[in-house]
Amino acid sequence: MRFTDRQLEVLQAIRQLSARGYPPTYRELSAALGIRSNNGVRDHLRALENKGAITRAPGLARSIVLTEIFR
Repeated sequence: MRFTDRQLEVLQAIRQLSARGYPPTYRELSAALGIRSNNGVRDHLRALENKGAITRAPGLARSIVLTEIFR
C-alpha cells in the first residue's frame, strides 16, 4: 500500500492530535495541515479510509481513528 507525501502528513497529524486522548475534528486537521476547506480534509480522509489507514463513523464529529497497523 502506497501513500502520497501529503497522506503521510495527514496520518502524522491525526496521530499527533489524537495523543490528547480523543480524535481530531476536520477543523482541527484543517488548521494543523494548512488546508483551507473541510472538503480538502474530507478528500484526504476518504483516500486514507479507502486504503485502510483510518476508519470513520458517519455523522460523528470526532470519529477519525487510525487502524491498528498505523497507531
